[in-house]
Amino acid sequence: MELKPQYETYRYTGEIARLQSQSIVECRLSGSEIGSILAVQTSVSPTECACADGEVRYGGKLTLCVVYEDGNRKVCRAERGAEFFHKAANADVSPACFAKVALAAENVSYRREGSGLYISVVVGAKTTVYGTRQMEYLVGGEGMFTKKETLSLRRSVCVSGETEAEDEFETDYVGDILLHSENVVVTEVKVGAGQIEIEGELNLHVCVLKEEDNIVSYERLIPLRLQIPCEDAFGNVNASARISVKSANLVAGVDEEKRKCKIVFSYALLADCFLYATDELNVCADAFSPQAALELEKKKGAGRYLTSLVKCTERVNGVAALSPTLQEECTLAAAVLPRAEITCRKTDNGFDAEGVLNAELLFKTADGGYRSSTLSLPFAFPVSVDAAVVEADCIVCGLNVRRARGGETEAEATLKICLRGYDETEWEYVCAAKAGEKREESDAAISVFALRAGEGLWEVAKRLARDPDELQRSNPELEFPVKDGERVFVYRQIK
Repeated sequence: MELKPQYETYRYTGEIARLQSQSIVECRLSGSEIGSILAVQTSVSPTECACADGEVRYGGKLTLCVVYEDGNRKVCRAERGAEFFHKAANADVSPACFAKVALAAENVSYRREGSGLYISVVVGAKTTVYGTRQMEYLVGGEGMFTKKETLSLRRSVCVSGETEAEDEFETDYVGDILLHSENVVVTEVKVGAGQIEIEGELNLHVCVLKEEDNIVSYERLIPLRLQIPCEDAFGNVNASARISVKSANLVAGVDEEKRKCKIVFSYALLADCFLYATDELNVCADAFSPQAALELEKKKGAGRYLTSLVKCTERVNGVAALSPTLQEECTLAAAVLPRAEITCRKTDNGFDAEGVLNAELLFKTADGGYRSSTLSLPFAFPVSVDAAVVEADCIVCGLNVRRARGGETEAEATLKICLRGYDETEWEYVCAAKAGEKREESDAAISVFALRAGEGLWEVAKRLARDPDELQRSNPELEFPVKDGERVFVYRQIK
């Protein structure tokens, strides 16, 4: 009988590559009126992302808010913006792919040149590239026997959505809003009925200038809820999400008589949702032919699957480092721009969350001026997640800083954390079968073969190049896997 293998083709969407890149964005301010810089708030959001041959091209918008003292020691603010474009190279990327990029300002520095002040921001980009994958796999055929198995294949889908919202709250009288920062953490993601429902919290931190040039800060925690339509949001699907603040605007209305202020906070959010699904395929794990040796070609695939989404809260505290250190007596006025870097490291007992809490501290000096310093508080604590890989996001809430006796700076804050646990899996399948050297058929009517302990029916049939069902029928007393010393009879029809 001629060998005629049969194949099927499966196409699915999966991750093609994960890329990391950096770019430097620079803005210029007129430096003639700037005495000393107190704080620089940065926000960065993507504006475009496209795949080309061998690279991902992306662009973004950087916004800077600079708080400084002028030559008369008056606290002022200035805003600047810049658009930028960059690319990340990878040989597996093609125009047929699509990508999602997450941008973050990783480092801020400034220098004076002539009458200008140049602020440089290192923007980090984490890009996930998706594309259509295809696998052609053996399912059977004429002139061969096949061993079937169920292959669990991981695929992923990314969808995005935007929303706009508004929040308002009252404060004491303020003269000016100096700067504000927003950080978001996802607390829950639900999938079903053709939509994705995301819950999270946005932490708004506002630094304001009150009367007599006094600087204070406010914090507000705002619950979030987004719904994104998605045709893949059915069945056994897990999902995670990432929310970024696309734009934010604060407007203060003042009631002079009551000496109160109402702040209206308008913002736009961008949510990227990542869906992880398992498809099961009935494939051939092995095959052989009675007529000829089979040359089987196998391929491997890999994917990651979200196994858990865990929210937790952790209180961190300790003695923090200041840079630069303060050389004079001063009073803490405000802690602004709180943020945290966090990663999860695998240990013998699970995972440890490690990172550093940062903030900018504004101090008032004895002569009425201001100084600034960057606070850094490292932290580490165990987290309980059953997964092979854990990623984490967090926001900083309730930051409290105090100067202890002896000049030490103590800090404590609450971290609201979202932990994402993943399993990374590999699978293998037969993608091609070719006939090799022809088998020589014995002319004996009956052959007896000694078996190896532990062999199953398939292993015996493949070694003897016989039909597994026929072999079992002709040796009904055999139980598989066999024991050492057992024999099997092979019967042939003599022509």
